[in-house]
Amino acid sequence: MTCVKCQDGAWQRDFESDLKWGAGLANSTLRCVRDELPRWARWLSDRGRCWHRVTRCDLVNWMSDALACQAPKTVDKRIWVLRRLYRWATLEGLVDEDPWRRIVRPVNPPQWQPRYVPTRSQVMDLLEQPDTRTLKGIRDRAILELLYGAGLRASELISLNMHQVSAGLEDGCIQVMGKGQRERLVIYGKHAAYWLRHYMKEARWALLRKAGTVEQFFVNDTPSGELTYPVLRRTVKRYAGAAGMPLVTAHALRHAFATHLYQNGANLRVIQMLLGHAMLQTTTVYARACTEHLRGLIERHHPRGELYTPLPTLRERWLLPLKEAT
Repeated sequence: MTCVKCQDGAWQRDFESDLKWGAGLANSTLRCVRDELPRWARWLSDRGRCWHRVTRCDLVNWMSDALACQAPKTVDKRIWVLRRLYRWATLEGLVDEDPWRRIVRPVNPPQWQPRYVPTRSQVMDLLEQPDTRTLKGIRDRAILELLYGAGLRASELISLNMHQVSAGLEDGCIQVMGKGQRERLVIYGKHAAYWLRHYMKEARWALLRKAGTVEQFFVNDTPSGELTYPVLRRTVKRYAGAAGMPLVTAHALRHAFATHLYQNGANLRVIQMLLGHAMLQTTTVYARACTEHLRGLIERHHPRGELYTPLPTLRERWLLPLKEAT
C-alpha cells in the first residue's frame, strides 16, 4: 500500500516545474518526462512501493522488466528521466540517498548508428511526392525541403515561429533553439527558400481560415491551426511509403542531410555546427555511416573488387573504331 505522499502527485508537478523553469528543457523533453513519471508511479504502486523509498534492487528489477519489452535505446531515455528525478529529489531533501549512485553506467555503451539513410536519388523522389496543386501539398513540400535542406530536428521545425522564418528569408537562414537550449543558425538553399516563399504566399493564410492568427510557421487546417508532431510523423511516413521507403522518418532526413554533406567533402566540424551537436563525437557517426558507400566504390573500381570491370585501354579505344570500319 503506497503512502499519501505518493498518491497526491505533488512530487511529479514539482519535478516537472524544476525541469521547465530551472533547467529550461525543451517541450519535447518535458513531454517524455510527463509520459514516464506516471508509468513509474504505476509500476511502484503495483508492487506496493513508494517513490521516495526506492532501493537499488527496485531499480534493477524495473530495468529488467523494461528491457524485456522495449529496445535498449528507449530504456536509456526512461533511465535518464529517473536518474534526473532522484538527483533532484536528493538535492531537495525528499530522499535520503540517490538510489542510482549504486548502479554503475556501462563504460563503453554501444555506439548509436543511423538505422537507415536514404540515397540522394531516393530523397529527390521523396521530395516530388507531395501534390503541390493543393494547399497541404505546398506546405508538405516546404516541410520536406527544409528537413532535408537544413538538417532540422522535427521538434525544431514544429516550434518555428513566423518571425523566425521571415527574418532570415532573404539570407536563407533561420535562428533556432535546439537541444539543451542551444541557439544556432540554420542555413538552407535556394530550393527550400523557393518553397518557403511559395508556402507563405499561397498556402499558409488559406490553411488558417478556421483558426485565425497563429504564431507557428507551419500550420494545419484545424480549429487550433497547430501542426503537431503526430501529424508531421504521419505526413512524412505517408510520402515515404509512396516513394517506396517505409523506413524514412523526419529524423532520417536529418541523417541524410549530414551523410550527403560528408560524402561530398564537407568538413566534420562544419557538419557539427550545422547540426547543433555539442560534441564532435556525436557527428562522427555520419562518417561511419558512409563506410558502405566507400566499400561499394572500392568493389566497383579497385582491380581486386568483386564488381570491378576493366575499362578499355587507350590503344583499344583507338583500334576499335578502325576494326569496325574495316
